[in-house]
Order: sequence, then structure tokens, then C-alpha cells
Amino acid sequence: MQYSKLNKILLVCLLLVLKAITGQAQELINTVDLEKLSNTSYKVRYKLNELKDQELTSVSLKIYRRRQGKVEEIFSEEITKPGTRLNPGQTYSYTWNTSTSVVKDGDELQARIFVSYTKPPVVKVDPNKPPKANAGPDIAIQLPLNLVVILDGMLSYDEDGKIVSLAWRQVSGPSIMKISSPASYKSYVVGEFKPGYYLFELAVTDDKGAKSSDTVSLTAKAPPVVQTQPTPDSAVTKRPPPVQPKVAPRVSMPEMKGGPSNALLSLVLPGVGHYFVSGDQYGNDRKTSVFLITALYAGSVGGAIYYKLRSDNEYDKYLELSKFREYQYDGDGNIIGVRGANQAASSQYLSDARNSHKNFLILTGVSAGIMIGDAVYTFIRGSKNKKAWEEEARGSTRLFFSSNGTNLMAGIRVKL
Repeated sequence: MQYSKLNKILLVCLLLVLKAITGQAQELINTVDLEKLSNTSYKVRYKLNELKDQELTSVSLKIYRRRQGKVEEIFSEEITKPGTRLNPGQTYSYTWNTSTSVVKDGDELQARIFVSYTKPPVVKVDPNKPPKANAGPDIAIQLPLNLVVILDGMLSYDEDGKIVSLAWRQVSGPSIMKISSPASYKSYVVGEFKPGYYLFELAVTDDKGAKSSDTVSLTAKAPPVVQTQPTPDSAVTKRPPPVQPKVAPRVSMPEMKGGPSNALLSLVLPGVGHYFVSGDQYGNDRKTSVFLITALYAGSVGGAIYYKLRSDNEYDKYLELSKFREYQYDGDGNIIGVRGANQAASSQYLSDARNSHKNFLILTGVSAGIMIGDAVYTFIRGSKNKKAWEEEARGSTRLFFSSNGTNLMAGIRVKL
């Protein structure tokens, strides 16, 4: 379209005034083509520009008409539907339908595209908060020791995630002690305690890699000294009363979680009970790799079901084909011939049905063997865990006999 210099200046001034009146964050895009399809129909093609750090929200179309030297707006509308995703750099089109009263011969038209955009909100990522390690209250024991010393870190937590690993270690002490399960919340201190001050540390790590630690002290008090009064030489020596063996007090133990009762779970779904006894008797250090047993069991059961259905289907086809008979009649309705089924085809169906049934029996046996074997193993392993749990809870008792060639002694030895 051809415009005089004055008309172009007037049109640009009008567009600038319209943009200032809207007061919205819009950008005028000049890459717009207007194609006449008919006297009342026009196609508008436009291409969106790239806006750095901005998100396009809507597109509005404005069409201006110049008639007898006067420029005016004849169409204005948002041409994108709510929720439409706009892609910068992509060409779009819009068909504008009007009437002969709006556009007449001799009118000059110009289309403009206005794009609304917003700046995406800045998402603030809260910094990871480190976990809180809690090694429990300080411990004091009286030697000789007749209780089980437990390190308890169950009060440790992570408020914005979870703890993925922990580790106990001895920091100091008059003797080197052994920590039975250094990677578990609860663990036992094993070894020969000497009088003095011990320090143990618990370090925890969360799922973002943050770490923290806490310490717990253990004070071991020396055995009490028994003072004996000297007796006069003239005093009659009396045999001291027999010393009664001390019975170890019952220790409060945590609930056992790896016992033989888990074998019942293996009868429901192999691998589940196995998982609960794969660690120690308190449920520590369990191994998820045992669920391969569950996958193997599920595969064998699924295969058995598949071959059972296939066997039934192929046998039904065999029966249908073997019973097939086609009679041939003459013009009077008398049977003059009988044609049966294809013997080779029916025999093949029967052979396939037998092979599928054999596979069904094999896979059924495999799945039953997995279930029984896993239940037996779970019961045996759980029984060992239960025995260890009971020995730690009560101590172990054992009969003993001793002789020096002259005297014979017998008694009960109690391990505390």
C-alpha cells in the first residue's frame, strides 16, 4: 500500500498515543501481513518476537482504515484463547471477517499486532537445613557391668528432608570399645570397660548431603572397695557363709522385628518376610536386594497363568476341529459324502496344548518351590535372630564341671 509522507506521520502518532493509553506492558510487532481473501474476508499473518526473560500471555489485533485521508480504528480484539501457549519465532494466522459497510473499494487497511507479556516470578529456593543429630542423654554405669550399654540416636531428625546415613564412632576413652552396629540408630557397646570417661559421636547426613553430629558421654565408675575388719588371733575362725550368685537384672530391650514369625509373610508373598529378617533382630541393615525373589516368584506365577490359558485355548480349538463334519447331499437330500476336519491341523493344536500344559506345570512347581524355600529360610534366619535377641535380653546360662584330681565341682555359669 502507498501512503503519503503526511499520512504516515499521522498513523505513527496515532499508534503511539494508543500504546500510551493502554498503560500495559505491550510490544508492537511490525512483522504483520494482511492478505485479502474476498471483499469481506482478510487473513492476518504475524510472527512473534523473542522477549528475553519475559513470558508471552496474549495477542491483540488492531486494524486501521484510511478513507478520504482520515485514519481510524475499525477492529480491535484479543485473538488468542485463554491458556494458549505462545511460542516466540513461530508464525501465526488469523482470519478477519467484516462487512461491505466497514470496508469499501478504495479503503486502505493496515493491521497491527500487540503482544502482552509478563515477567515470570522468581522462584526462591529455600536453602537446605542441616539435619539434627541427637546422640541421647549422657550415660553413667557402675563396674562391674551387669547391663547392656545401648547408644540411642532415635531422636535425630531432618525437618526439611530425611536422614539417609548415620555413623557411630568412639572419640575417646581409657579402652577401645566395639560398636556392634555403627550405621544403625541403636547400637550396643561391646568390650571390656575400664573406669573412666568415654565419649561417643553420632554423625548424620541428610538427602541433600548436609551433615551434623552430636556426642554422648559415658562415665564408668570403679567397683566399690569392700573394707574388712581384722580379727584377733584368739578369735575363732568361722567359715564365711556361701556366696549366693547374683542374678542379672532383666534388661529393657527394644522390640524384636526380625523374628521367625516373618515366615508367614513369605507364604503370602515370597521375599517380604525374607526382607524383614535380612538384617539383625532389631530391623537394622536390611537388604532390598532380596526383593529379586519376589520378582522371580511373580514372573513364574505370571508365566504359569499364561501357559494355562494358552493350553485351554489350544485344546478347545482341537476339540472344535476334531468334531467338525461337513455332509454332502444329492438333489433328493440323501447324504452322499462326509468330509471331516484336517487331521494334521487338529493334531498340531493337541500337541501345542500338551506343551503349554507341561510348561504350566513346570512354572507352577517353580513358584511353589520359591514360596516354600523362602518361607523355610525366613523361619530359620528369624529363629537365629530370636535366639540372639533372647541372649542379649536375659544373658546366657551354662552348666560347668571342674575337677583338680581330688575334688569335683559343678555349677552354673551366667554370661551377663
